[in-house]
Amino acid sequence: MIRAFLVQAVLLLWLLSSCPASADPLSSLPPFEIISVTKNTSAHVNRSIDSALLSTEPGIEVAHIRSSLLPGVILGGRYEGILNLLEERYTASGELDPLLEAAARSLIEDELSQAGFPVASASIRSPFEEQLVDNPEPGRFLIGGTITDVKLNSYRSLRGEKTQDERTIRWELFDRTAGKVIYRQSVTGRAQAEGIDNPAATYEAIRNSFKGLLTQAEFTDFLSQPTIAHTLTPTPGGYEIIAVSSSDTPLATEQIVSRSIPSIVQIRTPEGRGTGFVVDSSGLILTNHHVVGSAYTVKTDLYDGSIHRAQVIKRDANLDVALLKLEDEAADLTSLPICPVSVKVGEGVVAIGNPLALSNSVTQGVVSGIRTRKAHHLIQTDAAVNPGNSGGPLLNRYGAVIGIVTEKIASRGIEGLGFALPIAESLDRLNVKIHPGQSLNDCGNSTVLAVNQTAQ
Repeated sequence: MIRAFLVQAVLLLWLLSSCPASADPLSSLPPFEIISVTKNTSAHVNRSIDSALLSTEPGIEVAHIRSSLLPGVILGGRYEGILNLLEERYTASGELDPLLEAAARSLIEDELSQAGFPVASASIRSPFEEQLVDNPEPGRFLIGGTITDVKLNSYRSLRGEKTQDERTIRWELFDRTAGKVIYRQSVTGRAQAEGIDNPAATYEAIRNSFKGLLTQAEFTDFLSQPTIAHTLTPTPGGYEIIAVSSSDTPLATEQIVSRSIPSIVQIRTPEGRGTGFVVDSSGLILTNHHVVGSAYTVKTDLYDGSIHRAQVIKRDANLDVALLKLEDEAADLTSLPICPVSVKVGEGVVAIGNPLALSNSVTQGVVSGIRTRKAHHLIQTDAAVNPGNSGGPLLNRYGAVIGIVTEKIASRGIEGLGFALPIAESLDRLNVKIHPGQSLNDCGNSTVLAVNQTAQ
């Protein structure tokens, strides 16, 4: 009896020592595995474009990592002892922990940086963070991932403790220029870490999944392709526009409107609509930064009814201005006169915009004052300003742009507090210069008060 028991015990120990595969399923598997790929090659840039028109810094942002697993789905479990007895089930919660997502995004940004790609980091991780200046320019490409499958197990036995994680992630690449997802690929990443329920295994599994994505030439080709840089008359880092003379005599409101409306455009993004106006017949358009947001390209509805795509080529989030360029030519495109030298408190003004999607709505009033906020000037006006007016021109009585409508203060008992950004300051921040070969009149003001001298 005792002899038979000892024989069985020895046999059991031999089996356990020679067949431990269930306790170490990742030992012989690669860190990642390519599962499937879906791609859209139509988004590639035409390689025949003159290299002088190309920029090699498209910029990349890491968006979100989400989970598609339903709550309660069994992911694996915690196993105890040499026999790997199941002690606890691990189930999906239905969403990714915010801390886990933030850590995973940082890992992905690090992998992109190490691979040599220009990354717009979600947060600066540097001991000199306070001395660095963030680049407000959004990246052309967005990378996001959806976790579609998880195998998560922890083991505790006489041989030690470990956590093993295997995650299949469907990675997607969104091109802001094309306005769509241009590449999809599922990659399984695997990792192991010492200890029970060690999140390091999860982090490394996600990292390994992304490393697998970076091995795909098709994906890295997308990230490496240059972007079209719309070149105009060159200035040091900026643009030049041709000046258009305003009227020498005051105009009636209907005259201002009839002259100006052909230059007003409606700007559409997935987040909403706003207004812009043409400042150069080459297709340059001014608007607010908050109108375009993080969009790389937008749709513009012109006065003739045609719809064009425009690229955001310059932006300043602090002042709330942005410069757009139509991607193709538009027939009979006219620009507005610019009055960059002065604003007179009390002078009559006209605002034209697209409030509540009501195209080319016109309001009028006066310049109520020149204010200072956050180190920049604002033109206060009692001309009615509503959502959708943002980015539209504020014109003086000579038909010249003196400001860009930007905001309104609304509250019970408060009316007539609309504001516009002075056009001179806006052009300066966007590094847009008026062609020096053109002479400008005094914008219709015989006695003028410079904006930087009348701030209150």
